[in-house]
Amino acid sequence: MKVNLLFRDVTYKIPDSLPWNSKDLEKDLDLKDIFSAMSGKDAYIFEVCRKVVLNSVTDYETIMYRQDVMRDFINNQMFVREVYSTLVNAIAEARKRHIWISSSNPESVLHESISILRIYTAALENIREMGKTALPSLRSESFRQLFTTIIDEFSEEYIGMVSGYLESLRFPRGIYVRGKIGRGSSLTGYTLVAPDVRPVRIMERITHLRDPRYTYVLPDRDLSGAQALGEMRTRSIRETSRIVGESAENVRAFIEGLREEIAFYIGCLNLWNKLELIGAKASFPVPEDDYKKGTRYEGLYDLALALRLDHTVVGNSLNAENDSIIFITGANKGGKSTLLRAIGQAQLMMQCGIFVAAETFSTYIANSICTHFKREEDSGMAMGKFDEELSRMSAIIDHISSGSRLLFNESFSSTNVREGSEIAKQIINALLARGMKIIFVTHFNELAEEYTGNVTRPTFLRAERLDDGTRTFRVIQADPISTSFGYDIFREIFGESVEIRSTVES
Repeated sequence: MKVNLLFRDVTYKIPDSLPWNSKDLEKDLDLKDIFSAMSGKDAYIFEVCRKVVLNSVTDYETIMYRQDVMRDFINNQMFVREVYSTLVNAIAEARKRHIWISSSNPESVLHESISILRIYTAALENIREMGKTALPSLRSESFRQLFTTIIDEFSEEYIGMVSGYLESLRFPRGIYVRGKIGRGSSLTGYTLVAPDVRPVRIMERITHLRDPRYTYVLPDRDLSGAQALGEMRTRSIRETSRIVGESAENVRAFIEGLREEIAFYIGCLNLWNKLELIGAKASFPVPEDDYKKGTRYEGLYDLALALRLDHTVVGNSLNAENDSIIFITGANKGGKSTLLRAIGQAQLMMQCGIFVAAETFSTYIANSICTHFKREEDSGMAMGKFDEELSRMSAIIDHISSGSRLLFNESFSSTNVREGSEIAKQIINALLARGMKIIFVTHFNELAEEYTGNVTRPTFLRAERLDDGTRTFRVIQADPISTSFGYDIFREIFGESVEIRSTVES
């Protein structure tokens, strides 16, 4: 059986590995705060959500497929949490008993497999009954198919039959084997006889005492005989042990796969409920597979910031028909980097098939998502800040392809304005020529102004500043200006009365 909650037609296992730039994405976009909110302090859910979000998908059908599943989770929260709890408890019970199928002894494998099958068939029986009740309210293709299959495949008749087989394989009356006498009076052609599990009655026991068949009782100290008998027993159940072991492994793989994929949606559900609790908006995005569709959003906000503050934050809106290059300039401490993080978070969340932190959001499905944010100097750096920036840029270029989305935050600001602007311009032009999409936050206003009226038709955003110097933390669609109003921050720190003098020495 396939779970197929994350992909329609693919047998999927959440990868253990992460993308090459996962550390940068987590750091630059504050993703760990989001993963923590999703996990609800559950380390397993944290890791599952981390892997699924960072390994985002790039096809429209899969994104919409997952959105439908997510809606079902939101609308059937009690049901999905009960199913998840049943799976977790079953797996924990199996592990608590230290059950694993690794022994080379067929009899040990058989008993361990039976124990696993008993635990997991009981869990599937419970899930089947829950599914019968919930099925009429499920709307997504994958959820309906999954629980319809569980109801059909694990019917009462089937579970009853499996339970009977498992009981008989305990061999309550010993193991019965047919065989033939071969050369040298050796036994060959072992065939396991189906055991009789009917209740043993008193008359049958009395009759058995007078059994006319030939019997041989092994002497207590006959070690060689005991070894030979053990080998006969092992050979007789080896094939049965293999078949039952494979069945147990298949059921366990299904149970653990189901738990893993449901864990991702449980994490998303935790996040959805958290946003509802603090009154923050969330919506399902509209992914675009047409490169020319542009970027549109309303009420987009930094999700990680809202989670840290535990209340709503200022949202932003944009309708950009051309989003090949977007420059974000304007007042220092005005919300430029915050908006950039919000866009990156929304892009990743859209491409893992869930809701985003916005009233509406629509953009192109990027082939890959990369960030290049400025870094503060620290003792762990093996090179200067500027060299480190260029090294990271080189790694990005080695991995990206046409249609990738790149987010730059004050890149190349570790050198002077003229040199930094020239390097940035050459990199931007090269990336645009290869079909990349770029969002560039910069205080290099001259760099942004160079693209005004350019054939690339960039979109310009600017952090809003009121006449009195107040930052609204809104980033509006507006052309760049020649200042970032750093003096506002200076006055805030040192006071209004400070006089600035400039002295030039010859």
